[in-house]
Amino acid sequence: MSSRSFTTRRAYRPLAVLVALALPLAVATACGSSEDAPATQSDSVSITDRWVKASDSDMTAAFGTVTNTSDREVTLTGGDTDVAARVEMHEMAPTGDGTMAMRQVDGGLKIGGGQAVSLEPGGNHIMLMGLKGPIGAGETVTITLRFGDGSTTEFVAQARDFRGANEEYAPGHGSSDANSDG
Repeated sequence: MSSRSFTTRRAYRPLAVLVALALPLAVATACGSSEDAPATQSDSVSITDRWVKASDSDMTAAFGTVTNTSDREVTLTGGDTDVAARVEMHEMAPTGDGTMAMRQVDGGLKIGGGQAVSLEPGGNHIMLMGLKGPIGAGETVTITLRFGDGSTTEFVAQARDFRGANEEYAPGHGSSDANSDG
């Protein structure tokens, strides 16, 4: 064996040791489980205390508490249900004359990481518009909520009689500009 080949092998030995140590780490990282993949926004949300206002009119609303269990913001953008033509996220907002009016939340309802948002009469809520028929007290309504990343989650809420809040629709809202107790 020549001294030149001996020197070359000695020079590559530290490199070979580094490759041998790094290879298992690289393989483990590349073959990580699906549990390591980021969760969808819908996977990060729970909905409790849910209910829907019984209604004989064209519109009603769903309420409850939405909790974001992740450390990143999620956005509720709308949804679907068999009982209504449209499902939108709504808020109560001040008008130019000092009153409050109901309107769709521009860009969706954002919920910060680790935060909970109450959906309640007179505040943020899920609006069901273009009802396909009356919703009586005691009936259940299934709603699928859509999130900013396109994911969805479904929940069931029971309808309750409720008189209150007396929100006023913003001009051009929904199918009419009439007042509602939404």
